[in-house]
Amino acid sequence: MARKDSITWFMMGIAQILIGEAIIEAGTSELMGTMIQWSGGGSLALGIYFLLFLARHEGEFSEVYNKAEKTIISTDPATGRKELVDSSPTGIKAVWYAVPVVMTFIGMLAWLVG
Repeated sequence: MARKDSITWFMMGIAQILIGEAIIEAGTSELMGTMIQWSGGGSLALGIYFLLFLARHEGEFSEVYNKAEKTIISTDPATGRKELVDSSPTGIKAVWYAVPVVMTFIGMLAWLVG
């Protein structure tokens, strides 16, 4: 949970910083561009928060929070208990992580170069 959320916050933060920079360069409103960039910095801070703090306490959240998308209910033959099993192939899971990470990395490079 925490790692997925932090990737989303990092992407939003980088996008806000790039949008703010584009607004400033276009000469529209320097104050508005600066405020959007500060907001992007706040989004990056939230990404760090989700990555560090919630990742440490992920065991507590996994017992309470259950995301049932793309899961199937199966019965354990040994115990007879029903459990949710994620039926997504490993390749699909890797793509869902790789695409946002690559987009964030490209955005950070564009921000550093610009």
